[in-house]
Amino acid sequence: MNESTPLSFSGYHRQRNLKIDEDLARVGPGTPCGEYMRRFWHPVAKSDSLSDLPKLVRHLGEDLVLFRDKSGQVGLVHRHCPHRNASLEFGIITNEGIRCCYHGWEFGIDGKVLCAPAEEDDSHIRDNVCLGAYPAKEYRGLIFAYLGPPELRPAFPIYDTFEIDGGELVPYETTLPCNWLQVAENSVDPMHVVYLHTRVNIVQFTEKLGVLPIMDFRERPYGLFYTKARRVNDFVWISTNDVIFPNFTQAGCVYDSTDGKSPKYFGRNSFTRWVVPVDDENTTVLAYRHFNHRAEQSRPEWRTQEALEKIDIAELKNRPYEERQRNPGDYEAFIGQGKITPHRSEHLATSDRGVVMYRRRLKKEILNVQSGGNPVHATEIHAGTIPTYGSDTVIRLPESEKYAAQDPMRNLQTAVGEIYEAGDKYDGDERYAFLEEQLSALNQ
Repeated sequence: MNESTPLSFSGYHRQRNLKIDEDLARVGPGTPCGEYMRRFWHPVAKSDSLSDLPKLVRHLGEDLVLFRDKSGQVGLVHRHCPHRNASLEFGIITNEGIRCCYHGWEFGIDGKVLCAPAEEDDSHIRDNVCLGAYPAKEYRGLIFAYLGPPELRPAFPIYDTFEIDGGELVPYETTLPCNWLQVAENSVDPMHVVYLHTRVNIVQFTEKLGVLPIMDFRERPYGLFYTKARRVNDFVWISTNDVIFPNFTQAGCVYDSTDGKSPKYFGRNSFTRWVVPVDDENTTVLAYRHFNHRAEQSRPEWRTQEALEKIDIAELKNRPYEERQRNPGDYEAFIGQGKITPHRSEHLATSDRGVVMYRRRLKKEILNVQSGGNPVHATEIHAGTIPTYGSDTVIRLPESEKYAAQDPMRNLQTAVGEIYEAGDKYDGDERYAFLEEQLSALNQ
C-alpha cells in the first residue's frame, strides 16, 4: 500500500498471493532450512509407538521407515529398498535389522546389506549397494534421529532438566497441519499468552498470565532465553523461557503460578518440546511433561492424554468447529494462518521483538551453513549436562512509591538473568544452591 491508498475498505488494494519466505519455510533435502535442520538431533517418534512391525514416518520431507530389531536396536531407513524399490513399511523385522518382503534382501540398522539370498555367495552386492539409513537413539521414551552428513554428527545433547534426581519425563505428541515455523515462533511470543490464553478468551491456564509482563531477551551462543516479569502484590514473578536453536523450547510453570505470598528461587519448567517439521506443510510436536520436586506441584490428572495435549495447544483440537470459534487456542492460531503464512503480509510491532530476534538469528544460522560453516552446538560448550533456564523465580519487591515504577522491576529482571548465566559454571545441586543464594539476596 502507498500513501494514496485508503485505510478503510481497502481490501481491493491489498496484495494477494504474496510469496512465502522460502529460506525459512522449506525443509526438504537440499533446501537452505532443510540442510540446516539436518545438522541437529530431532525426536521422530515416541518409543511406545514401535511394535513388531515397521512404522512409516515422514521427517524433514523424507519418507522413512522406523523399526526396532529383535535385538533392541532402533533403525531409521529410507522407505524404498535399493534393489527394486519395494516399500520397507512391509518389511520383516529380523534379529539384526529389516528384510525386504519382495526378494528377501536384509539390511542392518546402518543400511549395510546383510543378506541377498538369491545372489551367489561371491556377489559384490554387499560392497556396492546400501540402504539409506540415519543414526537413531532412544532416550527416555522418545526416539531421536540425526539426518545430516554423518561426518558432522554432533554429540547427543542431554539437558539438565532431564537428569533431576527422582524426576520423571512423560513423552507426548501432537500434530499440526501447518508449517513448522508458525508453531516454533509461538514460543518467542509471550504476548500471545496474555491475550489468546487469558484476556480475549476464557482463562485457559491461570488468570495471572493476563498481567502484561515486562520482557527481557538475552542471546546465548546456541540460542536465547527471555524473562517475563509480572507484579504479584509485593512480589515480582519472573518466568523464564529457553529457546535452543533450531526448535527446542522450555518454559516455567503452566497452571500453578505463584500466589504472591512467598519468594521462590528457580523452580523448574513444566515441559520440554521440539517443534519438528514433517514437511513444508505439516508439523509434529514431540515433548516431555516434567514431574519432579523442582517443577510445579504435580496433579494426577496432568498425565492424561488430553492434559498432555492441552499443555501445548491450550484447548483440544478435536472439538466441534463452533466451540473452536468461541474459544480458540494455539491450534486455531497456528492453522488459521494457512499452511505456510507469508511474512510479507504481516505488520510486526514492538511487542513482536522475540519473533524478530528468532527469525533474524535463524536466517543467520541458515546462511552460515549455506556458506560452509557449522552451527554451534551446546554439546561443544558444555561437557556434561547442558544448563537451561526454563524456570520461575519470585523476588520480594514491595509495591511502594520507591519500588512501584517499572525501572526497579527491569533492574531486578536483568539481575536475575545475569545470575542464571553465572550459575552455568556449577552442576547439579551445587548449581541450585548457588542460584538460591544469589537470588535470595535480591529480596527487598
